[in-house]
Amino acid sequence: MVLRNELWSRVRNATRDPSCGPMTATILGTGSFAPERVVDNFSLVASRQLETTPDWIASKTGILERRFADDGVKASDLATEAALRALEAAKISPDDVDLFIVATSTPDYTMPATACLVQGNLGAEGGMAFDVSNACAGFVTAMDIAARMLQTNTETAVVIGVDIGSRLVDPQDRTTSVFFGDGAGAVVLSSEGSGRVLASRVQSRGDSESLNVPVGGTMTMNGKAIWDFATRVLPETVRYLCEKARVPVDEIKLLVPHQANENIIRCGATEVGISMDRVALNIDRYGNTIGASIPIALDEALRQGRARPGDHVMLVGFGAGLSWGGNLLQL
Repeated sequence: MVLRNELWSRVRNATRDPSCGPMTATILGTGSFAPERVVDNFSLVASRQLETTPDWIASKTGILERRFADDGVKASDLATEAALRALEAAKISPDDVDLFIVATSTPDYTMPATACLVQGNLGAEGGMAFDVSNACAGFVTAMDIAARMLQTNTETAVVIGVDIGSRLVDPQDRTTSVFFGDGAGAVVLSSEGSGRVLASRVQSRGDSESLNVPVGGTMTMNGKAIWDFATRVLPETVRYLCEKARVPVDEIKLLVPHQANENIIRCGATEVGISMDRVALNIDRYGNTIGASIPIALDEALRQGRARPGDHVMLVGFGAGLSWGGNLLQL
């Protein structure tokens, strides 16, 4: 009875601690996929007759171009391609996956989950599959869930971020339409190996006014409110997770933030003393791909050798909800 009470106490304490760790979670492989259609700022302004200029978009957002999915292409299509590339890098079969999590704000259907469709596309059977809807913090939320499940009876998980953000905006609304692009990124995680999630936390504050997309409608965004929010929570998250894991900020080899706006990223990185050569930045080529932005940037950075086994990598997401959080990894 004493042992049972002690175990139950540990479970309750772990549940109360939103950033419990470290947790064994080794990245076996990553992958990403973006549509072939490239839309640069000049084409976007001309085709939509926006009251702005390509130079203004570049200076205010850091975006030079983005990718748009063709009509008929679904989130599950992009997610499947990203997952295939991640599984290939991990050298494992889809049948070896116990868990599929898809973070998306643009699912194929209200039901079934897009994760189930990806699972079916891959020909995998028997594993668990479900979606996470948490906007631009969706991928770090899914990573948090996957890491915790890997501590139980789950051995291998595929975590995917995918969005077709170009379909969420009014094409003539220059306050939103210049930002968003389409894409997917995926990570294969294992309960074995030397990789760790040293600390992880996701939060929200119940704000639907600053950024929202009504069902069947288009996005509205308060740019100043989002700027103030993002430039605060990005450095706060970095500091909190480093303190929780007792890892100095100087030891962060790579910061992979949500690609919302280059100026937000530069502001946040500067505040915590992380130089831009330690930041994964690809918003210039993809725009804001919502839940896909972090895994796409992570995949590119790891394939370029910007972080290696043993290095500390920080993922930070923030967006509608208003939701934010991050995962501090040791590869």
